[in-house]
Amino acid sequence: MKPGNFYGIGLGPGDPELLTIKAIRAIQGANRIFVPRSDTKEESLALEIVKDYVKEKKVIEQVYPMTKDKSVLNAAWLTAAEEVCTEVRNGHNIAYLTLGDPMTFSTYIYLLRHLNAMLPEHVIHTIPGITSYNAAACMANYPLLTGDERLAVIPVPKDITTLRPILETFDTVVLMKVAKKLDEVIQLIEEMNLAEHALFASYIGQKDAYLTCDIVSLKGSGRGYMSVLIVKRKDALVKGFATI
Repeated sequence: MKPGNFYGIGLGPGDPELLTIKAIRAIQGANRIFVPRSDTKEESLALEIVKDYVKEKKVIEQVYPMTKDKSVLNAAWLTAAEEVCTEVRNGHNIAYLTLGDPMTFSTYIYLLRHLNAMLPEHVIHTIPGITSYNAAACMANYPLLTGDERLAVIPVPKDITTLRPILETFDTVVLMKVAKKLDEVIQLIEEMNLAEHALFASYIGQKDAYLTCDIVSLKGSGRGYMSVLIVKRKDALVKGFATI
């Protein structure tokens, strides 16, 4: 039997209007929709984003454990890859949904590693999605880079002090996975006199999206979850922007 094709599809930050045309076409052309969901959530945001395009299609939900145990995680991804692989070998076209961009801090990468060992290269396709920081910058009219400026995209480290040389080196720094470290990061940014050049955004592309350049006001707010913080090293651009 001729195998089907596998499409790993980046859905962007959450706004259905930010889906690419290529993503929509791949979803519409698939006859199996794979939807990842963590075992701590009852519903899949990914499925909600594409609900208008998956009617009458077979949806297969894969539940992944929220743990840092690498052996447990690897076993879960291997099982998920085997399930996908079986459907592809049976001739089905698969759409595997993932939030954001598949190649940027996405757990999709772990699935892909297994699939690369199971399926021919020519049947595996990855479709990019808009990252949260790109969407946030555009929503706030906040230029990320001009000319020969340099960009760093990093997750917030456990030791916040290690951020200082990065903020001193790069023209723009995108801080991902801020979560409970928000207050500590703001404190460092204030100490470096960069607070006036920062943009904070959370739940971008979703109904409760929040953006502000007044990051000092965020202290104690608990808004770090599902957020991104962008900091410019030089004087720049954020003039005239207010809390949305």
